[in-house]
Amino acid sequence: MPRWNAILTHVDKLLFPPACLACNQRTDSAAELLCADCRSKLMPVSGKYCPHCGSPLQDYRCDACSHTNFSFDFARSAFVYDSPVKELVHRLKYESLRAPADFFARSLLNIPAAARLTGSFDLVMAVPLHHVRQRERGYNQSELIARRLASGLRIPFRKPVYRRSNTVSQTNLSREARISNLKGAFALHRKANIAGKRVILVDDVFTTGTTVNEISKLLKTAGVARVAVLTAARAV
Repeated sequence: MPRWNAILTHVDKLLFPPACLACNQRTDSAAELLCADCRSKLMPVSGKYCPHCGSPLQDYRCDACSHTNFSFDFARSAFVYDSPVKELVHRLKYESLRAPADFFARSLLNIPAAARLTGSFDLVMAVPLHHVRQRERGYNQSELIARRLASGLRIPFRKPVYRRSNTVSQTNLSREARISNLKGAFALHRKANIAGKRVILVDDVFTTGTTVNEISKLLKTAGVARVAVLTAARAV
C-alpha cells in the first residue's frame, strides 16, 4: 500500500503540479503556497510602525491616527497589503482556498506583538459577515484566520458580535463613506457576556480601520477592558 500511495502521489504531481498561489509558477511542494521569488517579495510589517494602529511609518507621524480616533488599544498586521499578499487574500476570500488562512495565522503568531498575547487576552473573535453574504460565500475568511490563531494562542474563539446590516462593500468607498456605511451595522448577541474581557479582534485587511474601529467601539461600550486588532495585511 505505501508503494501505491507513492506512485499515486507521483502521478498526481505530474498531472497537477503544485503552483504558486500568487504567480502560478511551479513550486517544489503543494505545502509551499508561494514560490521562492514571491516569498522574497513579502513585506512583513516590522521595524518602524505606529505603536497604536500598527501602520508602517515613513517618519514619526502616523497619518492614520491623525485622521481617526481609534477605539482599540493597539493594532498589528503581519504583512503590507501588496503582491503576493494581495493574491493570497483574494484566493482566500473569493476562490474558497483555505490554505492562505493557515499561512496568515502562522505569520501573525510570529509577529513581535505575539509574545504579548498569550495569557494577556481572554478570547479571539473575527469581524463577522452578514448571514446573507456568508451563505453566498460559504464561509467567513476572517473567521478562518481567527480560529487558527486562537488555536495557536490557546485562547477560546467566540462570536459575541453579529452583523445586522448587509452593507455594501467598503472597497471603493471614501473614509467618510465607509464610516457612514457601517453606522449601526454591528450588534452584540444577547448573551455575549464580555464585560471586563480582553479581546483579540481579527480581520483579513486593515485599510482605513473603519470596520475594526466600529466593532471596537461596540466592544468598549459593552465593557470590554482591552481590544487588540490583528490583521493579515495592512494597506499603506
